[in-house]
Parts: sequence; structure tokens; C-alpha cells
Amino acid sequence: MIQDFYTKVLQISERELVEKLSNLTEIKHLEKGELLIREGETQTHLYFLLNGLLRGYFLDMNGRDITDCFGAQRGSPAVPCLTVDAPASINIEALENSDMISLPAAQVMELMESHPCLIKIYNQYLQTSLEYHWQIKSAVYQYTAMQRYQWFLKTYPGLISRVKKKYIASFLRITPVTLSRLRKELRDNPNTELKQQGGNDNG
Repeated sequence: MIQDFYTKVLQISERELVEKLSNLTEIKHLEKGELLIREGETQTHLYFLLNGLLRGYFLDMNGRDITDCFGAQRGSPAVPCLTVDAPASINIEALENSDMISLPAAQVMELMESHPCLIKIYNQYLQTSLEYHWQIKSAVYQYTAMQRYQWFLKTYPGLISRVKKKYIASFLRITPVTLSRLRKELRDNPNTELKQQGGNDNG
């Protein structure tokens, strides 16, 4: 199973590297509600989702819980900051019982020196993470509340039934009351089209 993850999910073709990574790998199990990463901690391991559901969040200056991102796809990296040796900027918790691939960061960095494909994979994940968060920012500031909700449904198929509505509302920067109204409107008018630009209906 572990070797399949590296060959099929991360698409590493070097057999020697797959074996080295497999030997370094541990499977970390998280119970629902358990924190994988705490804000402010410097990370010693790299994590990839095998199964389950993750949420990244932070507390604002008033102590409010703000959802920053979700991880639901097999192979999704748990990325609390842009560099491995920097303190985590968010908390990452399991919203369901979840299993993670766990790799010691220092050893992986050493392998990068002799296996350039790891650098390519690392850079791809960073680029994907930046693009993903840019999409979120664009949706929050350029879409109406309805468009944001439709974007969420399209981007995270099936997640609406797996995540507490208060987390989704926080992620979309709307109130839970607004989210309930949007869900009802969309049920009543299922053919409402998602446009790429909108006003500033912030809920």
C-alpha cells in the first residue's frame, strides 16, 4: 500500500527512491477532532492524506475560529506554512478519523540532494497550494455569497454532507444564517448558473 502511494499518487518512477521513502514512512492515525499540527509549532514531519478529512484553521484577534482550507483528496499534503522549517501558521485537525503518510522532514530534504525528482514534486505541491489559496481569495472577494457557495459545491463535491455548516460558512466568509438561506435558494432554483464575477454580497 505504501509503495503504491508513492508510485500511483505521487507518481515517483524511481524504484530505489520509492523503497527509501517507504522505509522512512510511518502511518499516523488521527481520531476525529484530533490535531495533526498546532499553530506556531515548527514541523519535523511531512504529512500526506491517505484517507479521511482535514481542516486548516486559525484564530483571529477576537479568538474566533476561522476555517482556512480543507483536505479531502488522497495525497493532499498537510501544508501549514510555505517552508518546512517555519512555524506553522494554522492548525490542522481531523474532521473524520483519518490516516496520514508521515515522513521525517530532515531525511526527505537529504534525499532531495540525490533525487532531483523530489524537488520537482515539492515545488509542484507548493505551486498547487499557492494556486489553491489564490482561488479561495478570488472567490471570497470577487464572488457573491451564492457564487461562493456554488464554487464550494463544485470544488469540493460531497463535502457539504461531511463538514459542519459553521465551518463551511466560516470558510466562505458568510454567516451560518446566510449559508442556510443559500442552500434553500439553490434547492428551490437548482438551475442557477455560477458566474465567474460578482458583487460584494458578503452575507
